[in-house]
Amino acid sequence: GFRRSSPSHPELISFRAMVKIYGTQNEETPSAPKQNVTKQIAVVAGLIGLALVVCCALVATAELKQKRTVLYGLGSAEEQDADNAIATTFATFDGQDEWIEETLEGEYYVELFEEIAEAEETEEAIDEVKVAIDEAKNEHKILEEFAMGADAPLE
Repeated sequence: GFRRSSPSHPELISFRAMVKIYGTQNEETPSAPKQNVTKQIAVVAGLIGLALVVCCALVATAELKQKRTVLYGLGSAEEQDADNAIATTFATFDGQDEWIEETLEGEYYVELFEEIAEAEETEEAIDEVKVAIDEAKNEHKILEEFAMGADAPLE
């Protein structure tokens, strides 16, 4: 093969340095160090485990549920509208009590409402409602027993 003939011609190198011949070993080329496969697998497994721990920590601290936010002072203002309606109603009829008393001639609405509340018809209607409420409570009790698995007795 070719050898360097002189230091003045560095382009001339040996044939062995140019071509790798299988089964031979070049003294100039150091052999690769033997890798410890078990150590590499352990390092990779450790990194994967660490990544898994970090992911679990991130998921555990994440707020996955949507936050419920209440904005105080903002809304459709139902309460204010109701107060405004009441104020408007009473302000509209303010100062008309004398006119109402004169028009009704002693049958002022307060006394009229008291008469209606104490009337015999009203008392009868209230008694009917009380009976209906008791019947509804009995029906609810029976339906609850059926819902728990009870059956009606066979006759």
